[in-house]
Amino acid sequence: MPVRLDRPLSKLRNADEAVMLSQLQGNILKGHGRNRTAQVFLRVKAGKAAQARTFLREYAADKLMSAGQQLEAAAIVKREGPESTNPLVNRAFITIVISATGYQALGITPEQTPGDAAFLEGLKIRGAQLNDPPKNTWHQGYRGQLHVMILLAARADVEASDFASAIELELIDLIARVPKKAITFVGMERGRVYENQHRKGIEHFGFVDGRSQPLLLEEDVEKEDADPTGAFIWNPAFPLSQVLVKDPAVADPNVFGSYFVFRKLEQNVKAFRAAEDALQQQLTALATSAGKIYPPDLAGATLVGRFRDGTPVTLQEHDGAHTPVLNNFDFADDMQGLKCPFHAHIRKTNPRGDTFRLFGAPQNGIGGERSRIMARRGMAYGKRKEIAGQFTDKPSARVGLLFMAYQGNIAEQFEFTQAQWANNQGFVKINNGVDPIIGQGGTVGQTHRAGWNDGAAPTEQQFFSDFVTLKGGEYFFAPSLGFFAGL
Repeated sequence: MPVRLDRPLSKLRNADEAVMLSQLQGNILKGHGRNRTAQVFLRVKAGKAAQARTFLREYAADKLMSAGQQLEAAAIVKREGPESTNPLVNRAFITIVISATGYQALGITPEQTPGDAAFLEGLKIRGAQLNDPPKNTWHQGYRGQLHVMILLAARADVEASDFASAIELELIDLIARVPKKAITFVGMERGRVYENQHRKGIEHFGFVDGRSQPLLLEEDVEKEDADPTGAFIWNPAFPLSQVLVKDPAVADPNVFGSYFVFRKLEQNVKAFRAAEDALQQQLTALATSAGKIYPPDLAGATLVGRFRDGTPVTLQEHDGAHTPVLNNFDFADDMQGLKCPFHAHIRKTNPRGDTFRLFGAPQNGIGGERSRIMARRGMAYGKRKEIAGQFTDKPSARVGLLFMAYQGNIAEQFEFTQAQWANNQGFVKINNGVDPIIGQGGTVGQTHRAGWNDGAAPTEQQFFSDFVTLKGGEYFFAPSLGFFAGL
């Protein structure tokens, strides 16, 4: 029975689905779960396509972990615990993605190259419609062509260790293998997971990150259903078509890949926290003058849509719902944006039915609101000072997010989300302002309310944005294992 892309992958897998899992790279259907990464960028030298293909074929055969192996390793951990000594559990997790210019540099024919128009043009060309800063402002290594990105991921058990030793060993091996006459090392990024005091992953502004993900495996959907908060309001189950597309280089109809967006987003923590604190003080003063009380930390929560511990601001006016981080909610009872403003980051990038309730727009299918959601696999980069899960410094540069996301259609998912939602000052309300976290190119100030769920509360009009800056990136494709075997 052919692989069904219109639903999550069933736990009872047939032969065709087993083939798909054996040929699909890991990290696509489910995050790799490691807390340290290295992203290595390579460029193929002119006239050296054959040597580069040989390297990738041999390296992939030795190193790539398939989705099937990833799920097998997860089952071993569930059975034996995280201290399992099984080699499949403890090996470094490696994936390889290739850009459109990389396909050309490798001498791959157009018929065997993924055909997504945005992928073929690349991020540098498409960036204008995203209000991206000009590429001459990007970090140096990203200004030229990036052909291949190799992601190395591993666990670091010692908190004082900057990076997992397994990654360092893999880097040594990779450097030794790369044919220097055929391939140039362009650069490398280091990623890591930071956690708060509740052991939840956070980004550099201090907010819980990555909680709401599309679930693509039936077992993950059932686990979410079994959570005490359930999944009866927000449905986290998404079809495989959300991320999978046929790999054109392999004839087998059960062999897939996925489009991969990489963006290096630098965060100015110092400026963000200063602006957040100032906004909190202004709204507190406004509320006091009106004889009202403005809750602590609410200003930051209304910018993001969650308090720092992950509590959704649409559910309550204070934090304290961190175990587990709640995800079973929508905005149906907040259609005036009195609890969670329409400009809040999580409402801008995942409206959870707002477009249907306000405009009657479709939720499912091609062009539906849910079709925009991506499988995000981002990692923080940069070193921070922290005590007991809390940051104690406020850097203005050299820290941020390595945004990474898999999807089935770049234009309809990443680009639509960035351009039509995050950057759109009229989504989903006129003069709403841009997403205060990742919005680009805004001129209209957001309306900040000095109260929670209070239509009579005074408001402050203020532009809040530009604390996250793109420093480089590219569009890639994660080919199947069969693609690499056939190079």
